[in-house]
Amino acid sequence: MPAQIERQPSWLLLLPNLPKETTFENIKEAYASSISQALRKGADISASFATVTLLDIGLPCAKVYKSSDVHYSYLHQLLRQLYSLVCLLCTEHSIDVQYGNDVDVRLVLFQSPNLANPESLPANIEDNPSVEPIVSLHRLASCDRAWERVCSVASEDGELLLQIFLRLRNSSLDEKKGKLVIERLMPESQSPSLCDTTLIRPQETESRAHHESVAVGGTFDHLHIGHKLLLSLTAFVLSPTVASESKGKRSITIGITGDKLLENKKFREHLQDWYQRQAAVQAFLSALLVLDAPTEQTSTDNSEGEGNQQRAITASWASGLTIHCVEIFDQFGPTITDESITALVLSEETRAGGKAVNEKRAEKGWPALDIFEVDVLDMSNKNAGTPNEETQDFQNKISSTEIRRRLGKRSGTANGKSA
Repeated sequence: MPAQIERQPSWLLLLPNLPKETTFENIKEAYASSISQALRKGADISASFATVTLLDIGLPCAKVYKSSDVHYSYLHQLLRQLYSLVCLLCTEHSIDVQYGNDVDVRLVLFQSPNLANPESLPANIEDNPSVEPIVSLHRLASCDRAWERVCSVASEDGELLLQIFLRLRNSSLDEKKGKLVIERLMPESQSPSLCDTTLIRPQETESRAHHESVAVGGTFDHLHIGHKLLLSLTAFVLSPTVASESKGKRSITIGITGDKLLENKKFREHLQDWYQRQAAVQAFLSALLVLDAPTEQTSTDNSEGEGNQQRAITASWASGLTIHCVEIFDQFGPTITDESITALVLSEETRAGGKAVNEKRAEKGWPALDIFEVDVLDMSNKNAGTPNEETQDFQNKISSTEIRRRLGKRSGTANGKSA
């Protein structure tokens, strides 16, 4: 029987700057070994203590805003490839709920510090305003996240980044932050390969409209890496706010499918209820945006009422950001009841839903939403033949149905019957 642990383990892996030529092969070469080691160590803890280890992977990112507009295509490619790498490494090392050694991975982007002149970094958080969703290193170091272990890459840049992080964190320590265990990860042998996709860095001509209210929808059952990519890119569509500027109101609306619509899902006995799925979505977005506890949170439950929004939970922060989770019963949800929403993020599989939303808005005389598509994660290769077992294992990790099936298999209730 696994030993018990007082609280959920929470770790941070600090990665050095992206390689100049950001092909997937270069990203794999730079990061796969460190990510693999952190995943395996976290999985061992999860298995030993019957828990799930939280692993925040901090990645320095060059400034990709132009006139406060996010370069969506660049971040789309970057996050898609990094989450694909994480998923592939989990597949290789059998890190999965099926084995009771799950690791909850969250990619957190922060602004690349000037490693050539670390003393130029400000000593106080007030001197270094945070930009959401790509925060400053100071903001990351001084947040109230209770990491107990920080892993870094055993390299010159990795050590310099670690020392800067520790200096900034130590300058803002309070009683909530315990002592950190520091672990330097040495390079290992060659890591597994995906197809070689080149990341296109943002060009000076790229620009997008400001979006202060964006929406996304889904079931979000047993939040997996595919969901995390979708939610991350939703946050990156949102216009950033610098803390020193006037506090502009911005909102992320997440339509979460109501329980009644899921009654015929396979392995429904292992479906999470709406409140469990909502809590997972809000926790992930809070981690991604390096947010402390919300300044205000309200909840409404109109389960006996009518309409598309029976249950809703709204969390607000002092920066002016609001995360609004609502229960939905169709493909439209709040996109046709809230005119202030200006952008919709969806997967390429639900492209038709975006078109239907804009048709409904046109009927009301409302402006069409800007549609942002997120490509599904895969490990396909143009030169590959039929999918192999490794490919299937990869796809299973980004399938809520498959996760429920495995949970059912573990508990002996994997019948997959529908009502």
